[in-house]
Amino acid sequence: MKFKQKMKLIVVLGIEFLAITVMLLLIFFAGKRVYTVTFDLNGGTLLSGDLVQKVTQGQNANAPEVTKDGCYFLKWDGSYHKVTKDTTVKAIWEYETSPGIEYTDAKEGYNTNYCEISGSFEGLTGDVYIGAYHNGKKVLGIKEGAFENCTGITSIHLLDGILTIEDNAFKGCTSLVSIEMPSTVVSLGNSVFEGCESLESIVLPEDLKVMGNDVFKDCTSLKDVTLNEKLEEIGSGVFSNCTSLKYIVLPESLVTIGSNAFDQEDLDIYLYIKEEDL
Repeated sequence: MKFKQKMKLIVVLGIEFLAITVMLLLIFFAGKRVYTVTFDLNGGTLLSGDLVQKVTQGQNANAPEVTKDGCYFLKWDGSYHKVTKDTTVKAIWEYETSPGIEYTDAKEGYNTNYCEISGSFEGLTGDVYIGAYHNGKKVLGIKEGAFENCTGITSIHLLDGILTIEDNAFKGCTSLVSIEMPSTVVSLGNSVFEGCESLESIVLPEDLKVMGNDVFKDCTSLKDVTLNEKLEEIGSGVFSNCTSLKYIVLPESLVTIGSNAFDQEDLDIYLYIKEEDL
């Protein structure tokens, strides 16, 4: 009899302890808000996990497993730990850089954490991917003639970080159809894409300010050009002999246009005016 009474007492105390614990947890979390954490794949593919998660204030979200063809996952841009507000974190990818690209230390004025692309193997073919880092060093630019006459390249993909693309960098790449330039590029040298007769369209980087001479000279297939709103200078002969280009819209930011920049008689030129300026 005493044993049964003891067991009964233990059960009652256990139930009371559980009830008190639940009550304390409810009180603790009652004053905490729930926030939404969104994971932006940035062109990647979800393998497992949830892209949108509800997280109690002060708690952590669980990062999903993701992948992207031709890239490896570098990091999530943003914090999803100890959440205190609605937030979006973005996947940062690094290209698996194509072989056959040569690098050199950055020019004087930069520290040893930077490098530049100095050359390439002329036999490069197909899609070429260039990551933002090489051996742990940030890639700052593409030097003069680095890919000149690489006639087998069909597309170029560059990740953010590159600031300058120097003279003749892609001159004579006759099979080049497209190039993905990062927003960080601020200047294009002379004849960067001269003679790229297969290049069909180009979207200039949003931070670009200066285009040198003859940048797209003899790009006879070029028919779609998007100039950015920060562009200040267009050199001479930039679109010379771009026979497929029928119209172009110039940004208000332009200060200088070189001679014969647009030498086609049937090219329509428009000035972009922001709606608030009308």
